[in-house]
Amino acid sequence: MLALVVAAAMGCGAGGAAPPDGSRTSGGGVAGVRGAAGTSGGPGGADAGATMIDAGVAIDTAPDATSDRADAGDAPRSTDGADDARDGDEHEVPALVPPIERGGLDVLQLGSLQFQVNPAIGARIVGLSLGGDELLTDARANAQFYGSTLWTSPADDWVKPGTFVPPPVVDNLPYTTTVSVDGVVTATSGAYTTPNGKAFTLTKVFHADPAHEAIVIDYQITNVGPAPYQLSHWEVTRVFPDGLTFFSTPPTAPKVDFLAQPVKLQTAQGFTWYDNQTHVAGKGESKMGAQSAGGFIAHVAPHVGGDLLFVKAFKPIVPPDQPPTGHYDVELYCNDPHTYVELEEHSAFKTIMPGATYTQTSRWYVRRLPVGTDRSIGSPALVAAVKGLLGL
Repeated sequence: MLALVVAAAMGCGAGGAAPPDGSRTSGGGVAGVRGAAGTSGGPGGADAGATMIDAGVAIDTAPDATSDRADAGDAPRSTDGADDARDGDEHEVPALVPPIERGGLDVLQLGSLQFQVNPAIGARIVGLSLGGDELLTDARANAQFYGSTLWTSPADDWVKPGTFVPPPVVDNLPYTTTVSVDGVVTATSGAYTTPNGKAFTLTKVFHADPAHEAIVIDYQITNVGPAPYQLSHWEVTRVFPDGLTFFSTPPTAPKVDFLAQPVKLQTAQGFTWYDNQTHVAGKGESKMGAQSAGGFIAHVAPHVGGDLLFVKAFKPIVPPDQPPTGHYDVELYCNDPHTYVELEEHSAFKTIMPGATYTQTSRWYVRRLPVGTDRSIGSPALVAAVKGLLGL
């Protein structure tokens, strides 16, 4: 297994244009309660063993899925290879650093990892950094689409033809937020009813898991209407361009041509890889979707002091469950003029009864890779790192 050198404890939408102006075309006890306030502020090419994406490649080992919280979304089954070799010394479990509320943001800090939420802007995740190296984009990349958020899917519930404007009450209006004495942040949106009659609120519960050096997010959709309906969670996380992303290879060929510029995928080591350096600025947006049941998206962000490995683990969609029509378990999007990439996943499309809540859990990990770690497509070091981290 790759020895992950952890400098400190650990801690994207349906196709559409995203020009700089922010527009986008479609394709424990409570310590305090407050109204939301505050403001927020490449990889190498394919190795010789990589092949262009095609159908018929078996899925890599996938976590079991027996509840709304995935095994991959819970604590790792094993930490072999991810926790064993941190400079050869016994690793000290980090503690959550107080205070949580800092200048209008809610901050979960574990060592040199900082995870920041802005309750005034849709309880959006506006920061994820390790040792000062930031993974998430801010408004300089795109005035509207930055950081990480939760939407509902299918997008057809709320997207107007020819536009891509998420409901403000969901995306960027203040959430009512509480912070418990043990550092759990709970943020709830106002009620929203889609044009086709689905009434709901969204709640995001953020807390740190020091033992596994992870941030845990429970995304909750609550039906506040009079009738049952089907919805899915849609986590959209925006990172800087020119990184390397991979996930478990699906049993059928992904769709790579949602938008003007097809996504160039390759398969190697039982995973599907996307080198964003293959995206050509000025040639249009790109979007792909895959029915991957692996339960994670891994992303490598280049940094001079050692690349960052970012892993989002979540409950995979296992048949007979399906994502909403027109969507996929895993989706990747790159805007044009090539200022950000979205790492997206959807939960199963399930019926929510009136008054009921549907929860999907996402676990976020960030690790510092040793300087010089091979980050080419099919890198055995990267595969070993992810498998060790998630206990696969």
